[in-house]
This record gives sequence, structure tokens and C-alpha cells, in this order.
Amino acid sequence: MIRLVVATLAFLALVAWWPGWRGPEQPLGEAVDAAGFVARTESFAARYQAGERVEPPPGDVPLLARKFEFWPDVKLNPQARYRLRVMAQDGVHSVAVNGTEMLLVPGYVQDIEVVPGDQIELRCNEYCGLGHNRMRLRPY
Repeated sequence: MIRLVVATLAFLALVAWWPGWRGPEQPLGEAVDAAGFVARTESFAARYQAGERVEPPPGDVPLLARKFEFWPDVKLNPQARYRLRVMAQDGVHSVAVNGTEMLLVPGYVQDIEVVPGDQIELRCNEYCGLGHNRMRLRPY
């Protein structure tokens, strides 16, 4: 009985003093109307569709993170500057780009600046199901 009490107290002390529990909250990004962002992304993809990939002009590029894909599949000009605006459509995802991880949730948009010469790959780092390991986007 004494062991149980000591173990319980030790566990509670660890939880109370562990610095990771009180770490700063990760910003979720800009709050947006989720349905409106999905509609704008679909319109954007239809406007710049070129074969199987979307080839947008420099500027803002809306992307959706959804079960096992970043959509639309974009092909960026490596000599141009872009701002990828990414939102999760169906649940919690995350995106890791150049060593920085951003949490993606429905209703919040995270921005990723892409400058000429960047060679990036978007990867989901939040387990989202059996196809999670294939959730990548190589925009070049």
C-alpha cells in the first residue's frame, strides 16, 4: 500500500514539475471560414489546372491537407516567390517544412513562404491514418 501511495505522489510531482507540460502553445494560424476556404481552393485549382497538376502564378497558393494528401498537387516555378496557405480539411494534420512544424486544424490557415531557390517538401507529421506515410507534396 505504501508503494502505491509513493508511486502516485511521484507521478503527480512529475506531472506538476515537468517543463514540457507548460510549454508555449503553438500558434494555429489565421482563423478563416473553413467552407469558404475549401471553395476558394477548389476554384483556384480549376482556374490553374494544367494536366494533372496545378501551375499557379507567383503569389498566394491555397492548399488543403486532407486524408493522405495535400491538395491540389501544385507545380511551382522555382524562380518565383509564393505564399502557401495551408488548412486541414478533415481533421488534425501538421506540416513540416525546412525543419519547422506547423499544426493544421480546420478553420485555421498556416502560411509558408517559398522564395526562389527553396527546394521544399511538405510532409504530414501528425498521424492521420494508414496512408499517413504517403502524405507528401513535392511542388517542384
